[in-house]
Amino acid sequence: MDILIGILIAFVAIVALVTWLSNKLSAKKQADSNPEPESDEFEIPTDCCGAHEICEFDAMRMNPDEIMYFEDEDLDRYKGVAAERYNDNQIEEFRDVLYTLKGDEIRMWLLSIERRQLQLPAILRQEALMLIADTH
Repeated sequence: MDILIGILIAFVAIVALVTWLSNKLSAKKQADSNPEPESDEFEIPTDCCGAHEICEFDAMRMNPDEIMYFEDEDLDRYKGVAAERYNDNQIEEFRDVLYTLKGDEIRMWLLSIERRQLQLPAILRQEALMLIADTH
């Protein structure tokens, strides 16, 4: 009787193992045949040249009335201030915005502040140009 129970337990264990392996292989095959799209993927328009930042910048340049803000509307209060006339705290306000931008946004931001008739603090112009150079 003990041998019969041992054989039955071994049989159940083998069936369970085969079922588990079968399900695992089936799930792997299904995952391989239907890959889930990555969350970072986005659809690229068919007419895209592949140089998104250049296209966006050129489109912005072509429309002189377009002003893009980068959560920096409060800088508009410096309209008319000369580039060399900013104090340290004011320079830091501009610097805070500059260093929160992605590399491909810096050129658009510089164009935006120019269109808003703001002058970038003189000391930040070189920093901005270096950041642009680092992204290319």
